[in-house]
Amino acid sequence: MRKVQSSLLIAFIIILFLAANSIYVLDQRKIAIIIQFGEVINEVVEPGLKIKLPLIQDVKFFDKRIQNLTFKMSENSEVVAFDQKTMKVDAYAKYKIVNPKSFYEAVQDDYRFRVRLESIIESGIREVIGRVKFIEILGSKRNKIREDVIDIVNENVRSFGVDIVDVRLIRVNLPDKARNAVYERMITERQKEAKEIRAIGHQESEIIKAKSDKERAIIIAEANKEAEIIKGQGDAEAINIYAQAYSKDRDFYEYYKSLDIYKNLFNENSSLVLSSDNKFLKYFNN
Repeated sequence: MRKVQSSLLIAFIIILFLAANSIYVLDQRKIAIIIQFGEVINEVVEPGLKIKLPLIQDVKFFDKRIQNLTFKMSENSEVVAFDQKTMKVDAYAKYKIVNPKSFYEAVQDDYRFRVRLESIIESGIREVIGRVKFIEILGSKRNKIREDVIDIVNENVRSFGVDIVDVRLIRVNLPDKARNAVYERMITERQKEAKEIRAIGHQESEIIKAKSDKERAIIIAEANKEAEIIKGQGDAEAINIYAQAYSKDRDFYEYYKSLDIYKNLFNENSSLVLSSDNKFLKYFNN
């Protein structure tokens, strides 16, 4: 009886072990390959509960989501641009495993692939940057450089079953000596540009001053001319008024004008020597 129970227990354990080794779950974020005797015999893409042959077959899982890789060049490694400017470059890449069978056969796991990918990215960056000038890397051709690097890297990793989604330069640094030289040249260029701007500004200032002085002289001359015209018109009007008043009552006009002259002429310090019959004093004599 004990032998039967022992046999049944062993059989149950064996069945449980075989069941555990024949059933697996594929997460929706993963893709898998079935390996039999060291060879890939199948790819599993759809998630869910799956079955394989126990002991004979093995399952290898890979993440099918987009992966990130930050690339940093070594301290002694530099990239040379078309105009012979040297620089240090940091970049990041985004990639996705699209063919797990090719991926496994080429690199077996993600760590080995990342090592290979870093060297491929560095080679692609060197090739593309070597065709453009340093100033273009920072500005006008930055997007074109990104596209060219992606094309080169994709061409080199296609056999790995991987699709490169993006490669971007996140930092471009000049070596210390080159950076100091660039800063000095930038300072010199900015100082030269500042002098040119000041000279142009001074010239413009002199032109504006000369123009304003000319306009001021013209305005003053026209104002003086208009003032003289108005003054002449006033004098003519006054003479006309005086003439009209004189013609109405000549004796009163002479009397009024004489009193006005007396008032302006005589004061505490004034003295006149005139004959008593002088016409100027006729109103005093009366």
